[in-house]
Amino acid sequence: MGKDITTTFNAWSFSFTDKEKEMLYLTDNEIPVRSTEMTAPTLVAGVARDFRLSNKTSLLAEANLDFTFDGKRNTVISSNAVSVDPKLGVEANINNVFYVRAGIKNFQRTLDDGDTNNVKKIWIYQPSAGAGFRIQNVRIDYALTNLANQSNPLFTHVFSLQFDLVNDKNKKKK
Repeated sequence: MGKDITTTFNAWSFSFTDKEKEMLYLTDNEIPVRSTEMTAPTLVAGVARDFRLSNKTSLLAEANLDFTFDGKRNTVISSNAVSVDPKLGVEANINNVFYVRAGIKNFQRTLDDGDTNNVKKIWIYQPSAGAGFRIQNVRIDYALTNLANQSNPLFTHVFSLQFDLVNDKNKKKK
């Protein structure tokens, strides 16, 4: 899969009241005037395998590799030409109605917070877990994911609602 193949540009402008500017200044934040963001193209290669555990349960295992081409990144495989970021996940499916998921992503090599000499490096990653259920053509999903690293976790809750316009009869036969 290709994402942002043509590159995505976002431009932002800001307008703050005097009180907001004062608050930014007092909290040692810059007062932004404008900003631009560029999302470079990403190529995602992945494999998955569905393991049937019984007539009503299965376990889906998946591995993805995100290839980026915008310079060297702090990823498992990193060069000036391409960086590769692996992602791993599993999903338990119960009767095609209830789903439980777990995954890890964003593997990075970083300095160990406990090393006062700033020499020792460790691997960190971002875990996530979630659950979802499907009732006919409506699906509701929840995920809890870590936005930081293991030593300083910042978690976020993600809720999703999906409505299938075409009710595929084959989904129920799996």
